[in-house]
This record gives sequence, structure tokens and C-alpha cells, in this order.
Amino acid sequence: MTLSESAIREYYRRAKPVYEALATVKDYPTIGLNDFVGWYIKRDHDDVEAIKAGYPQRGRVARLDRDYDEIHDRLERTLYAVTTYKTPSAFQQWEPCRYDESEETTVWQDEPPTPGYADLRAVPAWGDIDLADDIKPQRGDLDAEAQGLVERTLDAYIDEYATLYGTREAVYALDSVGGAYVFGAPEATLPIADHFSNDPDALERVFDEFLDRSNAWLQEAEARVNERIDGAGDVIQPDWVNNKNRQYKPPLSVHADHDAVVTPIATDDVRYELRPFETVDDVLIEQAVSWANDLTRVEHTDCVDSLVATLWPDLYEDHDGWRATLEAWVEAEREQERERERQREAALQRREERLAELDGTLEGRPITPFKEDVYEAVENIDITEIARHYASDAYDTDPNQPRPQFDPCWRHSESGQSCFVDEQANIFGDSKVNAGGGPAKLMALATGILSDADADLDGEDYWTAVDELRSAGYDIPVWVPEAGSDRVDGGTYDQMPFWAVRKAAVALEICPEDAFVDREGKDGSYEGFPGYETYNETLEAIEDAGLRHGRDPISPEEGPDTEDQNEEDASSDTASADSPASQLDQAHLREKNRLLSAKVDQLEAELDEKTDRIDALEAELERLQRELETVRSERNHLESALEDDVLNQDSEQQTEEDPADDRSPLDRARELVSFDQ
Repeated sequence: MTLSESAIREYYRRAKPVYEALATVKDYPTIGLNDFVGWYIKRDHDDVEAIKAGYPQRGRVARLDRDYDEIHDRLERTLYAVTTYKTPSAFQQWEPCRYDESEETTVWQDEPPTPGYADLRAVPAWGDIDLADDIKPQRGDLDAEAQGLVERTLDAYIDEYATLYGTREAVYALDSVGGAYVFGAPEATLPIADHFSNDPDALERVFDEFLDRSNAWLQEAEARVNERIDGAGDVIQPDWVNNKNRQYKPPLSVHADHDAVVTPIATDDVRYELRPFETVDDVLIEQAVSWANDLTRVEHTDCVDSLVATLWPDLYEDHDGWRATLEAWVEAEREQERERERQREAALQRREERLAELDGTLEGRPITPFKEDVYEAVENIDITEIARHYASDAYDTDPNQPRPQFDPCWRHSESGQSCFVDEQANIFGDSKVNAGGGPAKLMALATGILSDADADLDGEDYWTAVDELRSAGYDIPVWVPEAGSDRVDGGTYDQMPFWAVRKAAVALEICPEDAFVDREGKDGSYEGFPGYETYNETLEAIEDAGLRHGRDPISPEEGPDTEDQNEEDASSDTASADSPASQLDQAHLREKNRLLSAKVDQLEAELDEKTDRIDALEAELERLQRELETVRSERNHLESALEDDVLNQDSEQQTEEDPADDRSPLDRARELVSFDQ
């Protein structure tokens, strides 16, 4: 990289017509930024209260068209634009801010004025079709075989976009130097914005879902391309990360690591040829302007039908056209939210009533009949600890960012900064797939329960993730639905389900998890208690914890009573109906013996450790005693020698100087000599 600042500035001055053509779709502008960081335009203001609070400026996002000159003056090397186009009002939201010199970042008094999903209008399906890491350094010097394979692969991806939009004419591509960008026509979503113009909530839902679904559909397209083109996955590794404010390098932008520029790719004749910075001429600038005009021209609004039909296929089949499809989807989403809210309120009401009935009995207990207690405990876990210690190969990889960035352990990240933690909201985000979640989901990714951040964490996977959090040492109560609790499939539990009794036994430390034994019931095998006594002890402990189990204890003389069990528990009890009492006793004794053996092993290990320590201390004591005797002998010998010497000297001095001094020779010696131990 040898480009001077003056060369960069002059270059972008010449390229300004490209960005003027790219800046708006219809009347809807997009964001421009310099060097990946210059998102905002800032000005001094006279809001006294904000200034007193330490926010002497205000800021808004930068428009690529109206703010280009200021963006240009701040440019060091690379210009960026954003894939989506917004309502003009999104660029008029000023917020108080200040610049933190030490962290080199903008701090906002409230939330940053970044546009949201409801601000979107023209939204393309978009992908960063990256070159594989091992061939990126060869860019500009690819051999003919690799060059041909890259071009065939890019052409296959353009075909996939043509399927999504219904026509290849609505697909556009750029050579991004390190790969390629492929766009669908942004204007295809303008009819959606018009249709929901009076319903911002619906608009936000639809555009959020559109981006999620288009990212997911393109991931499936990647699998189809790799299957169709032999070796495609070896040269192209796409990054499907489009979101509401996804930045990219627009035409003629200078690459950050190479003295080369972004150039248009003809989608009807794919050629992948690097364009060095010094070769940019007026002809190329005119080609880039033409490409930008084509991308932003409003001529493919009819593609909205193909988009909705492809991304919402099941609903589209049942409804008449894209409008009815999206209306039905929005209403279904709202109804699901209303139903979840009703369920949540009903559950909270039942919880309050039951807690009043329990009168504090549950406090500090490791089990709870309320799922909400588990959810609350999980959400209160500090997600930064999960990210730092379990889910990252490297944490806080960009100290200049306001939110900690990390290198995820569940996938490769070239930058090491594609995931982040929002400490205030206690969530994480994965920018590659535009998804994230809370502590349970992050732990699920860290432990392999989930492999992608955009996958849903629900059902058994959620509870497995909760178990992993417990294994990591987090204090989370175990949910055990009691008698009278609501079942997931409707109705209520007549008695605590057997699986919940087992969980309670483990949580209350009555029976270790590995002590359950395989048994045969009328509906097949199941994990049962090792004996009737352990089962009965568990029921007593559940009662002591304040929960209703609705079950009867069993005795050696009787098998389990299955008449009042629901279908879920028909094969789940302490033993099968034909198990003799002697077998139950033996099983219980074996379990007691196993537990006692484990305790013996533990105590023996502790005893061995203490014995070794005692032996070491005794050896140390003997060494100190020997050393003490040696030192004491040397000291006594020295004192004796000094006493004789002082005695002789004193005898002479007393005769000559002070015959009346009657102190002992040793006292006089001590006056002259101080002894160490």
C-alpha cells in the first residue's frame, strides 16, 4: 500500500458522481461513512442541560449525498456505504454526545441515533461472497483454473438471486477485491413500505423478518451452489450478514489492504478481474456511475411478489398475493405475542397465589414449581462471564469498540471481532448471521448444543443449556411441575410427573443422577429409582420443600399403583408391577452400598492426604530439631570462649581501674557482646 493522503483525496473527489448516483433510491437516502468508523455528523449545540451533563455536541448519522464533502474530508483510505435505504426523517434524529479520546469512540447521552427496522424503505437481499482465506493473497495473480472456478461460482450465485427475485435483470454485482458483493434490486421492497406506511410496527416486523429470511435462504443457496459447482466451496466462502445497517465498499472505493478498487461485475457475463488503483480512468468512473444508476433506479418493484412467494412459501400458498401473505404473517405474529403475554400473565398470577400459599417455604430451595424462576435465574447470569470463559477463543479483541468484541468458539471468524456483548442488555450478538440471544443461548453455542447463532434455542435444547450452566457453577433452581400445574399440551398434572420426581431427587441430593436403573414397564423401558426407600425419601423431601407431588409412597409388599397415572407416567415409576419386594430391597441396599463405598473412598483419600502431610511435617520437625541443636551448641561454645576472654580482661582492668566492680564476668561480657539466636 503506497497511496498518499493527497492521492486518496483527489481520487475520491473525481469519484463523487458515483456516490451521488448511489445515494438515494427514489427519495430515500443511505448512510455514508469513512474508514468503517465515521458513522456520524456532529455539531456543537446550546442545550444547557446536556452540556452540563457532559455532552457538548450532538450527532446524527451521515447521509452519503448531502454529507459527502464532510465524509470526503475525513477519509483516510476506504469509503463505505450501507446496503439499505431509509426514510429521510431517520437522518434528522440528533442526539447529545461527546467523544472519548482515551477510548476513541463516541459516547451518547441516551441511545445512538442509528436507524431501526421501521426506518427502512428500499432493502436488498445482499451477500458478501468472500474468497476463501487461502486464495485471497493470490488476488490479481490467480491461475486460469482458479479464475474460471471463481467466475463459474459467482455466476451460480447470481442465478440463485435471479430465482429469489424472479429475474436476472434485478441482480447486481461488484468485485470487492477480496471477494464479490451481490445485490437484489433494493426497490423491490418499496411496495411493502407503501403498504404498511401507516403501521410502523408491522413495517418493523416485516423488514426484520425479510432480512432474517433472506439471509437464511441464501445460506441454503450456498449449499445448492456447492453441490452444483465442483470445488465452489474451496474458492468461495460467503458471509450472509445483511442487516438494517450493513456497510459495504461501494463502486471505486479503495480496498483497505490492497491498492485496488471495487468495480462493477456484469451479471450477464461474469468476469473477475482485479482493477489496480492507478488504472482508474474516466471510462471506469462512467461505468461505475452507470452501475449505481441501475442499482437505484425504480424499475423492479414487481419483484416483490417473487420475494414474498420465495421467502414465505407456506403462507403464500394459502393467501392471495404478497399483500395478503404479509398481512396474515403480521397478524399471526401479533396473535402469538398476545397469547404469550396471556400465558405469562396467567403464570405470574398462579405463581403469586402459590407463593402466598407457600408463605416463603421455597426460599433458598434448589427446586421450584415455576418456570419463571428458572428463566429469571438464567437471565441474571452475567453474559460477559459466559463469553469470556466459555464461548470465545479470544475476548475483547477490539478495545476501541464500546461493546466488548470476541472471537466465537463455535465458528471461524477472520477478524476475530464478529461477535459482541451488550453488557447493559445482557445479550450477545453475532454479526455474521445478524442474530444473538441471552446467557442460555451463548452457553448452548459454547457447548455444541447449537452450532449457529441464528438457530432457535427451544424445547429440550434450552433445558440442556440450563443444565450446562448449572454444571459451570451457576445457581439455577430445578423446575419440577407439581400436582395441579399446567401441562404444556393443556390440562393439569394430577400428580408430579415421574421425570420431575427424578429431577427433584437429584436436586435435593437424595439420589445421584447415575444411580437410576433401567427398568421395564408396560410401555417399555425407563429409568427408575434404585429402590422403594429412595423413592419414598424423595417424596418426603419434596413435601419438605413445600411442593405437592400427589403421589403415594410404596412399600416392599406392593408394586406401584399405576391406575391414577397419566399416560406420560404409565411406564415411569419406581419398579415394574411384577418386581418382587426382595429385588427392591436388594436394589436399595446396592445403592446404599455404592454411596457408602464412594464415601469411604473419599475419606480414605482425605486420610492419605493428611497422613502424607503429617509425614512431611514430622520430617521437617526433625530437621529443625537437628539444626537447633547444632546452632545451640555453637552458641554455647562461643559464649564460653567469650566469657573466659572477658574474665581475663576484666581481672586486669579491675586491678588497675575499678577494683570495686563486683559484676559477674558473664554480665560484663553481655554488655560488650550481643548474641543472636
